[in-house]
Amino acid sequence: MTIVPEAAADRGTRFDALFTRFYAELFGLVYRILGDRMETEDTLQECFLKLADDVELQARPEAEVAAWLRRVGMNLAFNRLRSARRARARLELVGRLDRSDAEPLESSPSGVLVRAEERAEVRRALAEVPERQRECLLLRYSGYSYLEIAATVGVAVGSVGVLLARAEEAFRTQYARLGGNP
Repeated sequence: MTIVPEAAADRGTRFDALFTRFYAELFGLVYRILGDRMETEDTLQECFLKLADDVELQARPEAEVAAWLRRVGMNLAFNRLRSARRARARLELVGRLDRSDAEPLESSPSGVLVRAEERAEVRRALAEVPERQRECLLLRYSGYSYLEIAATVGVAVGSVGVLLARAEEAFRTQYARLGGNP
């Protein structure tokens, strides 16, 4: 199939519009999962490259593209977390790295250290919550509506409230188990 110049220009314009429209909100969502700016940017680059390669997806309604982007962005972010966790575990097994789940910090006031430790505890507890529930929590606390969450996760809108209630309970349980204050 040969792409005529007008079609290529329309395709580029549509992709540019989708990128401009959704990059910032996806950045916030993926950053909540990864907690690292560079990892988030790399993940979003990969996500938008997948979108750029799929001309048919770009032609779909914005709501469908948005749900697809959220799903792919979250999947890529969780894959990065799993890969990083496996790499740390491999290094620990060979004794090359002392385990430190806390985020690296420069010399700073104790309040910054406490907040960093709390964020690390929240991420560890969240990682223990079942995947679908974790996704619902992340989407809801990123400001998405029940309708958007349902489209992203692939459930009925009426199920979102139940999933969120179960997710919050599972998170509280895991957080308390790990020593946090729910």
